[in-house]
Amino acid sequence: MDAFRERLADVGALPQLALLGIAASVAVGALFALIGFAGEAIASLAEGDFQHLSHMRRAALPLAGAAVLAVALTPLAAPRRRAGVAHVLERLARRRVRFPLANAAVQCFGGAAALGAGLSGGAEGPAVHLGAASSSSMGNALKIPQNSVRVLVACGAAAALASSFNAPMAGVIFALEVVLMEYTAATFIPVLLAAATASIVGHWTFGQGGALAMPDLAMHSYLDLPFVLLAGVVIGALAAVFVAGLRGFARLDGQPFWLRAGLAGAITGAAALASPAVMGMGYDSVQLALLGQIAWPALLVIVVAKTIASTACVGLGMPVGVIAPTLVIGAAAGELLSFAGTAWAPAGASAPGFYAMLGMAAMVGAALHAPLTALLIVLELTSNLHVILPAMLIVAVATVTSRHVLRQPSAFAVPLRRLGISHPPTAPEQHLLRTAVARLMEKRFALLPLDGGTPPGAATWLIAADRDNAPRLLRPQSFPPAGADSSAAGEPAPFIDYRATLLEARERLDQTGAQALCVHAGRAEGLAGIVGVLERSALDAWAAGRGQRTLR
Repeated sequence: MDAFRERLADVGALPQLALLGIAASVAVGALFALIGFAGEAIASLAEGDFQHLSHMRRAALPLAGAAVLAVALTPLAAPRRRAGVAHVLERLARRRVRFPLANAAVQCFGGAAALGAGLSGGAEGPAVHLGAASSSSMGNALKIPQNSVRVLVACGAAAALASSFNAPMAGVIFALEVVLMEYTAATFIPVLLAAATASIVGHWTFGQGGALAMPDLAMHSYLDLPFVLLAGVVIGALAAVFVAGLRGFARLDGQPFWLRAGLAGAITGAAALASPAVMGMGYDSVQLALLGQIAWPALLVIVVAKTIASTACVGLGMPVGVIAPTLVIGAAAGELLSFAGTAWAPAGASAPGFYAMLGMAAMVGAALHAPLTALLIVLELTSNLHVILPAMLIVAVATVTSRHVLRQPSAFAVPLRRLGISHPPTAPEQHLLRTAVARLMEKRFALLPLDGGTPPGAATWLIAADRDNAPRLLRPQSFPPAGADSSAAGEPAPFIDYRATLLEARERLDQTGAQALCVHAGRAEGLAGIVGVLERSALDAWAAGRGQRTLR
């Protein structure tokens, strides 16, 4: 274990994490540039967007895509089919920062097949999964401590969103607000640099500017504010209905995957007959809503049909994201509410596109419990800074309505709850997750032969091997007499990897009832690989905030 890795075990390894975050973001940015070029090439070979498909093809295409997914993914075990943001959160919640390549492959193929066939969902789920998996692979290849790999996962997620949607600040806040669920300088700076670097790669590749072209809209007058607050309540209730739909479809996760895929395809196909805006990500409908070019009957159909199709596809486990559907539903619902506002106060109401923007922010914030992410996504997608004040108000009201009044969880928490995972971690657990075992271990130890030998005077711990070559810990003052068998002296000590977090170490101590752990480097848990000893008392002191802040 070299000094660089040992420094990364500490929560304050900001310069090292910043360099690693930049390196990860360059790789992620290049990956998504290649994906973007491939997507443009495929789109140039297609017949056009979903709007121009015949009714027969609208119904048949999602079914065909579902059939492809069923054939390809049904043979896989259920854990191998997990993908998207929920998979990233699951790995972090289980303290596993190594992302299986099989899941990444499923996400890459499954996401392309599902969205290409028109199944209702978003590309941000696949983007975050692939970005997190890429940066995690880099961190594990370098064998850096897992507390720092967690930060790299957030860097990869932020870089992926920045590259995919040209929204760097939204990527930063999403990584902190949703992925890590904490704001500290040690995480914020590396994630910020990662998103900025990935955005530079994206700008160099695809150019700059907001993803949605629209007129410069603003609030007409402060007389709009009461209606903005009312719209927040309505969209918050709609977000609660959306999450409840996810929970309802997620109850079918015990059914065979081919059956769930077929059901998702059938529901999407039926909904697409009512409106082609249901298919795929639906950003073309968002564009039209922002321009105020959709009649209110069509908006009502989009809200209902997109909600049903999206909750079916995401809740039934299709490898698609949830952010894009909430943007579409929010834009349509916001513009739909603007017609009511115009009828109420014809002279003072703002433009329909203004309420479409507010609806997008409110729906994302309320459905994901991520208000800051929602604000920044909308501001960066539209490049409009004139909606900050009303957007803040409507996002706050909608989030409170969905989360606290109607008591619905985040859309990302639905699959985690089905797996019995409690998320997010508590504040004490977050404190222990920020630091690795290598930061707190005692390195003054000595290995003893079976016949006793002579203990070094400077050693704090002595490690003797029992008859099964398992380690036993004892203090120098407890050293057996010369010539005595040391294989029965001291207390048994389980192993733990030096890269593990302090939270994993505490869980290991609680499981085994031991008072100390032998810290090893490498995969083999042999005495020759021991690099230190972690004491329960030192861990308890650190958890209580009494640990030493300087590196040993």
